[in-house]
Amino acid sequence: MQITGFQNLLLITVSIVSVTTAHDDDNSVRLEDAIEMEFIETSIQAWHFHTYFFEVNNRSVNEMLTMRKDLRANIDNGHLKQCSLNQIFVGWDGPHPVSQFEMCCNKTSFAAAHAWFTQNHGSLTVLVHPLTVFDVEDHKSRKSWLGPPVVLDEECPCLYQRLRKPRPCPVYPYYPDELPKSEDDYYTPLAGTEDYKGRNKKFNIMKDNY
Repeated sequence: MQITGFQNLLLITVSIVSVTTAHDDDNSVRLEDAIEMEFIETSIQAWHFHTYFFEVNNRSVNEMLTMRKDLRANIDNGHLKQCSLNQIFVGWDGPHPVSQFEMCCNKTSFAAAHAWFTQNHGSLTVLVHPLTVFDVEDHKSRKSWLGPPVVLDEECPCLYQRLRKPRPCPVYPYYPDELPKSEDDYYTPLAGTEDYKGRNKKFNIMKDNY
């Protein structure tokens, strides 16, 4: 039987893990954990693009709304077909110190989305980060910026050292392309998505399925 390159790599990986577990009792790694970690670290399935704006600055708000409507048009026409727009959040929200909205993209649309933001973010800042189980690191050491960086609260208790699995990248409902005027204007977040203010009272990301 001919062994493929992938099978050969898997055999090498298993051999290395076996040696590690046999000779390093203090830092041993179970084979199942090593395989899970390898998948987690090499298979980023989705990305967030957070666009920041100042809600008291009319120019900033208008630029953001124009960008968001352009993004929606590109989603609808299929250019960003694996992307979806979340709600607009006004004010401090979790690690984000200023108003922002998030667009989630599956990996198949990441290149197109990144190119679009690179060419069209204007004077607005965009945070790009992956969705992995390492919630803190995704917002800390694995992020990148288009435009001037924004200082995030990397120690926010709303971020988790390790989730059970990456957050989902769902097809969001059609959230309004306008600023919410009060807490009553926010929709209940979908299970597993970023919910820093705990608006979804029925869901716990560390316990419930998503």
